[in-house]
Amino acid sequence: MSTLIETSSLRVGKISFLNTLPFFHGWEARGGGLAFFEGVPSEINERLRRGEIDTAIASSFLYALHPQDFLILPGYCIGSEGPSRSVILFSKCPAERLDGKKIALSSKSLSAATLLKVLLKLRWGLENSFEESPLPAPEMLKRHDAALMIGDDALFYRAPDIYSYDLSEVWREWTGLPFCFALWTVRKSFFERNPQKVRAFSALLGAHLRRNLNRLPEAAAQYVLGALEKELVIEYLQSLKYRLEEPLVRGLERFYRLAAQCGLTEREAALNFCPGETGDTTDDHC
Repeated sequence: MSTLIETSSLRVGKISFLNTLPFFHGWEARGGGLAFFEGVPSEINERLRRGEIDTAIASSFLYALHPQDFLILPGYCIGSEGPSRSVILFSKCPAERLDGKKIALSSKSLSAATLLKVLLKLRWGLENSFEESPLPAPEMLKRHDAALMIGDDALFYRAPDIYSYDLSEVWREWTGLPFCFALWTVRKSFFERNPQKVRAFSALLGAHLRRNLNRLPEAAAQYVLGALEKELVIEYLQSLKYRLEEPLVRGLERFYRLAAQCGLTEREAALNFCPGETGDTTDDHC
């Protein structure tokens, strides 16, 4: 009870994608005075950047753009060691033939869009232009040769005669490293004023994650998206990484280095974690 009271003033950003379910399932039911603000990654990123929320599971590249403003809550992330199934480039032609083409990017995305730009330039040696779009994949592909989709939009989209590239799988094959799409990011100014509140929240976050990863069927049963089968949800969530372990940290550092090489940031961002925090890296995937 005391932990809930200590964290009562935290404004928490919640990405409205299936892949955040292990962090958030059951939290609202327990209450605790936390103020949740829900949105797609681009919305959560902007609210965190403006200081409208204090911490969030946010796009990993947001930190790289503003390292002076944020700290990383250690131990937690959303990443993939291979195919993520929810960050996909859909293309009318093989990726190698996309040189000079304009590619549509989901307006919900930041980390995935940056990863795509890195892969196109350095992995495939292509030069491209880009256009952000809020449209669904079929509409984007009517207007462009290729389209990047993320989250549930990518996970459940199927189309005949379309090439698809799972970006974290391409990244793994190219670098040998896993990819970190999202980090628990804390506003540095908030942590400096409220270190104990952040540490209490981190402990609570770890407890929720442990419980939900060990009870994925129960969590999945609460997620409804059309005729979605529970087994598909469980399989998808089990394939993701929620612990920010050393290989994911090295993958993140490589991503920041290559993004800077492509001119997508002014300089390579160093990873700064909340002092005194170790996070929870217990491997309790069911």
